[in-house]
Amino acid sequence: MRWLRGAALVVGLPLVLAIGLGALALGARWLQVRWLAGDAPAPRLEHKQRYLEALPRVDPAAAPSFVVIFFDDLGWGDLSVQGSRLIDTPHIDRAAAEGLRLTDFYAASPVCSPSRAALLTGRHPPRTRTDRHVFFPDESWPGLLRRLLGWANELPRDEITLAEVLGRAGYATAMVGKWHLGGRDGHRPEHFGFDSWLGVLWSNDMWPLHLYRDGVVIEEDRRPPSPWTGERDEASPLGPGGIDQSRLTERYTAEAVAFLEENRERPFFLYLAHTFPHVPHYASPEHAGRSEGGLYGDVVEDLDRSTGAVLAALDRLGLAERTPVFITSDNGADYGGSPGPLRGRKGEILEGGQRVPMVVRWPGRVTAGRVSAEPAMNTDLFPTLLALAGLPLPTDREIDGRDLTPLLVEGADLPDEPLFYFPVLDSRPGAVRVGRLKYLRSTGDLGRDGGHLTRLDADAESHDLSGRLPAEAERLAATLEAMRERVAANPRGWLD
Repeated sequence: MRWLRGAALVVGLPLVLAIGLGALALGARWLQVRWLAGDAPAPRLEHKQRYLEALPRVDPAAAPSFVVIFFDDLGWGDLSVQGSRLIDTPHIDRAAAEGLRLTDFYAASPVCSPSRAALLTGRHPPRTRTDRHVFFPDESWPGLLRRLLGWANELPRDEITLAEVLGRAGYATAMVGKWHLGGRDGHRPEHFGFDSWLGVLWSNDMWPLHLYRDGVVIEEDRRPPSPWTGERDEASPLGPGGIDQSRLTERYTAEAVAFLEENRERPFFLYLAHTFPHVPHYASPEHAGRSEGGLYGDVVEDLDRSTGAVLAALDRLGLAERTPVFITSDNGADYGGSPGPLRGRKGEILEGGQRVPMVVRWPGRVTAGRVSAEPAMNTDLFPTLLALAGLPLPTDREIDGRDLTPLLVEGADLPDEPLFYFPVLDSRPGAVRVGRLKYLRSTGDLGRDGGHLTRLDADAESHDLSGRLPAEAERLAATLEAMRERVAANPRGWLD
């Protein structure tokens, strides 16, 4: 019997090896086909093209211009106007004093890519296939894994962005900064309506991090590949040969101001999407070591100076009264930042993960010094800017945001409508807010199972009020479940 087992072993090992090699070969062939197959189907691309072609041209003398300043991982409590006692942000504080500060404003996701897509399209993460975390360079193992799992790794071509709509209507459009919505040909900023762009495709902790101008690499990342995704800590850099991140905020600012100067005579849309204060942290050499908030504070105070330069350019060029400026963040604070009095951080659907600063400055139109606790989300910017420009919304798809013009310009309260929170790795919402009440479907982040009802005007998601307010808990749970079913049935949100 021993010889029989030995024979089986001799025969079995090559057989197992052959089967394994065959499986690897088939897997590699499947991956090759999948990799080279190109874009996923874009079922509404023709609808998109017809919508864009039918848009009217705006009146250049009457149309407002728009500036959106979008920070990366800036927490609710990272500004002095929001209560920080270590970080000084006088320029953003002044913008708040001259305009409106929304204390209950939300990013559409607790992480980057889905939040950026939501701002540009007005749609929840599953609509734009940006659910299930963030996009990664195809050269990295997370990017490869996303492809293997069949997850999107770029914004679909049939999505409609603010830049495409406004550009078609006669606006000059520019993006400066971080894209993070795909790196393949056909999915970069110049393919989604931006006339010009200077910046990076990915978060600054990812490799490779090239600097682009209008789709062409102008500074190449020559650092050796990272075994993971890139550089998480400035104290442990990948090595020499990368772009100088300490100068990124300065370069972005100069590019943004130049765009304003060049387009002062026509309507424009400037999307200034900063790289920082995402990790790794790099402050400008001229101001490093000055903030009471340490290196993170240095970085945020650089961003404040950048914001001041943009606002000063608008004032100097006589553009301020026709240019609303929106200043906000893509998600809540990472470990280096502050959520203020909120519970949770980046990556969580607790308030600290998604509630972010929002300041709107528009002299003569937005009343100076106002503070509002009206809930709103960055999905609302798409319909709001289109309404202010006098442009129609697409009708073939769900636009999840709503027009904030009554709140911004008229100071009116908005009707209580559900505001949904989408977890990082789930295509369906995990929480809902209506008015002052928020209902979490699963409270693993809070250390217990089951639903959780909280009063956001009185509590940092500590006390469950489901027993105290059973009717409200049941009503919000039903609202959340209905939305989960809607998204599961029609994740892209196409309309007949």
